[in-house]
Amino acid sequence: MRKRTTTKQLNSAITNNLLHITKAEIYYKTSRKTETIDVDKFKDSLDFLCESGVFADFVDWHYERNISTKGEYILDSGAMNPYSENVVTVYLRVGNDVDVEDIERTLLFWEEE
Repeated sequence: MRKRTTTKQLNSAITNNLLHITKAEIYYKTSRKTETIDVDKFKDSLDFLCESGVFADFVDWHYERNISTKGEYILDSGAMNPYSENVVTVYLRVGNDVDVEDIERTLLFWEEE
C-alpha cells in the first residue's frame, strides 16, 4: 500500500542513514522517456528543496516497500498528480542494522486535523 511522506521526512531518513539511495529517475509523461539522475545530484537537489522552507511541502511524495526486492523502498513524486509533467522515482535500500519500524516511523506522514 502506498503511503504519503514529506520532503523533510524523506531527507531525514536518508541523512540519518536509515535509507540509502541506490537509483533515481525522472520520467517525462508527454514524451514517455526516462532518464537516470545521478544519485549525488538528486541528494543535492533534495537538500536544496528542504532549505526552501514552505515550498518543500508542495512536493507530494508517496512510498512503499518493494515486495520484489527485500530491503528496498520505492518513492515517487508526480505520479499521482495529473498536472505534473514529470515523475521522479527514487529507489532506496535499508541501511545496515536498521529496523523497518524506524523507517516507517520516520517516513509516515500523519495529517493533523
